[in-house]
Amino acid sequence: MGSMEQGAHPTRLLVVDDSPTVRSIIRAMLGADQDITIIGEAVNGVEAVEKAERLRPDLILMDIRMPRMDGYEATEQIMATCPTPIIVFSSLTRAEEARVSIAMLAVGALDVMAKPDLADPVSVAECVKVLRMKIRVASRVAVVRHIRRRPMPGARDAGAPEVAAAAKFDVLGIGSSTGGPAILREILSRLPATYPLPVLLVQHITAGFSDGFIEWLQQHISLKLRLAQPRDRAVPGTILMAPEGRQMTIKPDRSIQALSDVPVGVHLPSVDALFNSVADSFGSRGIGVILTGMGADGVDGLLRIRQSGGVTIAQDQASCTVFGMPGEAVRRGAASEVLPPERISARLNELVSVKGVQSV
Repeated sequence: MGSMEQGAHPTRLLVVDDSPTVRSIIRAMLGADQDITIIGEAVNGVEAVEKAERLRPDLILMDIRMPRMDGYEATEQIMATCPTPIIVFSSLTRAEEARVSIAMLAVGALDVMAKPDLADPVSVAECVKVLRMKIRVASRVAVVRHIRRRPMPGARDAGAPEVAAAAKFDVLGIGSSTGGPAILREILSRLPATYPLPVLLVQHITAGFSDGFIEWLQQHISLKLRLAQPRDRAVPGTILMAPEGRQMTIKPDRSIQALSDVPVGVHLPSVDALFNSVADSFGSRGIGVILTGMGADGVDGLLRIRQSGGVTIAQDQASCTVFGMPGEAVRRGAASEVLPPERISARLNELVSVKGVQSV
C-alpha cells in the first residue's frame, strides 16, 4: 500500500500504450498504491496529446512504438504545448527503442525505464518497485516547455578550429543527471574533435540504456565517445563515459579505473567519485562541470576541485530541468562560475584557447 502524506493528493497518471495487456499489467502494478491514481489511458500518440491537454495529468507513462503517432512525436508535441513530466516505458528487446528513448529524453521526457519480462514474476516485482519510485520523484518536477526545432547539425560539419599548442589544464570532468542528455548534446556539440583535453563523463541513466545513449549522442558531436573500460586511458579528443555499475576515477598518469562496484551514497556510477579523483590527481589543472539533476551527487567533489585551484562550472537555474545538483553546488560555493549551456561550451573552449564550433 502507498503511504500518502496527510492532505497530499495522489499523483494523477496518464498511461499511454497500444497494448491492452501492458495497460492491464500497469493497472495491476499500481492499483494498490494510494499515492497514484490512473486518470486515463491512451492507445496511441494522438490520444496521448489530446488527453494530456484535456486531463492535465501530473505524470505520463509513455510507450514508444504505437500506431498513428509514436511516443517520440507525442512527447515532442506535449512538451511544446502542455509541458508534463513524462517517463518513457521502453522495451529493451529492441535496440532501436533504446536509441529512441534517449532521443525522447532530449526533447523533454524526464526519465526512462525498461518494461519487465512479463513472464518473470521477479522481473515484474522489481519493475513495480522502481516504477513507483520513479513516479513519485518525477511527478514533483516542474518541467519546462520545449520549443520544437530542427536537430542541431553535427559539429563535424564545421571547419577545423584553431588549437593552442599547450594548455594549463589536463582533464575535464562532467557530471549530469535528469535532463542531462539534451544539455550534453548542446554543450558537447560545440567542442571540436581536436579539443585538447580528455573528457570524462558521468551521466545517471537507467541500466540498459547506456549503449543507446552513446549511439544517440555520438550522432551530434565530433569528439569520440565510448564507455570506459575497466583499465583504460584518458586521451584528448575522446569522451569516456562511466559504465553502468562501476565507479570511474582517474590517476595522475591519466590512467582510468572503472572497477569499483561500491556506491557513493546511492550512486553507481557517482559524479563525486569522478570529481574527487580529478581533485586528487590534477588539483588546479582540473575542470569540473555539474549539470542538471536531482540531489547533490558531484557537489562534494566539485568543491574539492575548486579548493584545489581548478575551474568549476555549474549550469544556471533557468536552463536546468532540475536545479538540484547545480543548485546545491551554488549554495555551497562549489561553483566558481554559473553559466547557461551555450556559455559553458564557450568557456570550455576559452580555457584551452580553442575557437569553438558553431551549432545552430
